[in-house]
Amino acid sequence: MKPSSAHPAADIGPAPGHSAVGRVPGTAFDTLRRQLATIAVLGGLTFNAFLCLLNTNVMGIRESHVMLFEMALIGCAYLAAFSRRIDLYLVSAFFLSYMLLLFALRGEIDLKAVRDVLIPIGFYFMGTQVRDIRLADRLVTISIAIVLVFGLFEYFLTELYLDFFNVLGYFIARGSLTLEDTFGATRGLFISGLRPEPRTLLSFLGQHRVSSVFLEPVSAGNFGAIVFAWALFRTDMRYRFVVMAAAIATVVLADARFGFYTCILMTLMLPFYRLVAKPVWMVLPFLLLALIAVYGLATGTDGGANDIAGRFKVTAAILTRLDLPVVLGIATTDEFTADSGLAYTLTKFGLFGFVALWAALVFAPFKDAKAWSFHSMVLIYLLLLMIISNSFFSIKTAALLWFVLGTAHWVDWSKHGARPAAPIVPEPERARRSGPPERRA
Repeated sequence: MKPSSAHPAADIGPAPGHSAVGRVPGTAFDTLRRQLATIAVLGGLTFNAFLCLLNTNVMGIRESHVMLFEMALIGCAYLAAFSRRIDLYLVSAFFLSYMLLLFALRGEIDLKAVRDVLIPIGFYFMGTQVRDIRLADRLVTISIAIVLVFGLFEYFLTELYLDFFNVLGYFIARGSLTLEDTFGATRGLFISGLRPEPRTLLSFLGQHRVSSVFLEPVSAGNFGAIVFAWALFRTDMRYRFVVMAAAIATVVLADARFGFYTCILMTLMLPFYRLVAKPVWMVLPFLLLALIAVYGLATGTDGGANDIAGRFKVTAAILTRLDLPVVLGIATTDEFTADSGLAYTLTKFGLFGFVALWAALVFAPFKDAKAWSFHSMVLIYLLLLMIISNSFFSIKTAALLWFVLGTAHWVDWSKHGARPAAPIVPEPERARRSGPPERRA
């Protein structure tokens, strides 16, 4: 599957009257795409806060309500991604067929696993169809503004915030927490909203870890890293440094060690993205998986503290307890894997599914080589996050991430005058792209 600039047969068009990026300027459907994209991305960001507000002040919320909202937002993304190109339909059909096979072998259906991958597919292809870098910039700016303002409200006016957004009550109502988990409390912040040990980032801010519209601090930190990566990439983005500062502020307020370290690493790696070829990115998670499994077998670890080293040990402990049928995806396990993205992905999709999903991301085609630096930042983000959490599947952060990645891959950078940072792709890819147009593949 290749981008249209490299292989005209990969897309139908542009037909007469179409723009160079495949849209009909000013048509009703073009406008509808943008509206659906805005609804899907901002809805994914804020719908949990909205449901929490309803649960606190209007009516009881159940998990079914959450699922309905998520499916509506995913539906918006798929409608915006609709086109005459077949890649969306082929990828979706292949994934669903594979999952149906796993369900048949397991003897049970796991709709959450299906939803986990429909989110990146739908939002990524929505970005490839909208192809509007300015809309992506606006959504990033609006999103981080919402997150920061809401977070400051939570931090400075906590009791008033809880009068409108009783986070514990919301998660208890939807069944994500029990009274035993909350030690009988029914009003308050999420259980990880107050860190028992001193803060890592700016200890004078106290133990309150700000969750903002995400209602739990882990997603706030992840979102800050995503926004920072986009602003780092988009060197001519309006209010770029304000957006970067807001992203860092969100990470710090959430005391998100992962988000902070990820921002540093993505920045330090800027000069080196062009040196890392796709096959290297391809093997990294599985090399990591093998090393962690060997560590677990050698040490017999049974877990660790609530830090990166401890999560590493948690993953090692889980991997050593998985049977071969579970690793292959043909059996299920009762192991709690949410604290390890590697283990979670392996148990949900099996080894072959894990390989296929990662390969689809690493080798995703892009229209312009300038997209490579942001592509690499996303790979770094996912690789690091897979060690400590499965939260990269959550629509709260994934909606914006996959939309801007799809936009970066398929936007016509020459028409936007953009100069993204470190835009070079690996040497073999660069040499291949520099050949005559008719020889590009």
